[in-house]
Amino acid sequence: EIHIEVEPVMPPEASALLACTKGLRTQPTGGNRRLLSRLRYDISCPAAPGWTITVIVKATVNVPVVTSAQGLERGRIIGEGDIALSEQNVAQITDRFFTQPQEVIGQTVKRRLNAGQPITAAALDQPVLVARGQQVMLIIQHQGIEASTMGEALKQGRKGEMIRVRNLSSQRVVDGLVESAGVVRVAGAALAQ
Repeated sequence: EIHIEVEPVMPPEASALLACTKGLRTQPTGGNRRLLSRLRYDISCPAAPGWTITVIVKATVNVPVVTSAQGLERGRIIGEGDIALSEQNVAQITDRFFTQPQEVIGQTVKRRLNAGQPITAAALDQPVLVARGQQVMLIIQHQGIEASTMGEALKQGRKGEMIRVRNLSSQRVVDGLVESAGVVRVAGAALAQ
């Protein structure tokens, strides 16, 4: 459940302004990067003599988000017991956060997390699925035909990363996309080069 509270903060000079006889105009200020916790708006009166003031709107948006249930050290692979859902003010979180536990389970902690801290995308890495020097299954797909052979990873890789792999039967080095643990997919066009 989401709980939202909004509190406008009027500047002291607003009490001295004349009543506006036309509809007020509202324009957000602050450029592209705006935090929900502190939004700024220019409010202006188009009627003569006219005036403009800047109003700050403080927002609190409480949402159940995935947090660390205990201190988590760098390099730890997150399991079910490592996380909890707790209500947090997401208006102050500047990075992508998670609301479903399955979004973070199995990922690796990139930097230490304190107990109760919201888990954000910047704090996580996909786990290493292919180690350097590991034998991997190379899946080659070309014109609708799929074949597989063994290869050796020349670099470690996480899901979705491109790594260099040596085809063990031809000794040719190709670039491939890490698909899952020990599996690298190579486009058939890469083999023709």
